[in-house]
Amino acid sequence: MSTLKSIGTKLMGAIIATGLVAGSAFAATGSTLTVTLPQSISVGSTVLPSGAYKITEFTMNDGSTLFVFRSDKGESTSALAMKNAEPSADQKTEVILSNSNGTLHLDKMFIEGEATGYQFADSK
Repeated sequence: MSTLKSIGTKLMGAIIATGLVAGSAFAATGSTLTVTLPQSISVGSTVLPSGAYKITEFTMNDGSTLFVFRSDKGESTSALAMKNAEPSADQKTEVILSNSNGTLHLDKMFIEGEATGYQFADSK
């Protein structure tokens, strides 16, 4: 019985350690916003169907930003971006898509109140 307890204790310790390591990779959690995609888009190798998505921003220790997209229907993915896009002229929150051979890809995102925009890694 002590062997089973020992295995359970080690497993729980590993789970906690994994959570702490994953948590330390993020410097800070930023804002959460909601966008509605009018049609499906490609984000890396994932295709997100049209609909409403909550986007949560995580600032990484290396200065990049990870955006996690989640829908109420269960679809989710993440995309890495760098702050280097020119700011939006009208300073509103918007997602900019690019079209490559009829497929829409995540390109840039601007968040109201931020001085610079985000350029996503090439997802084509």
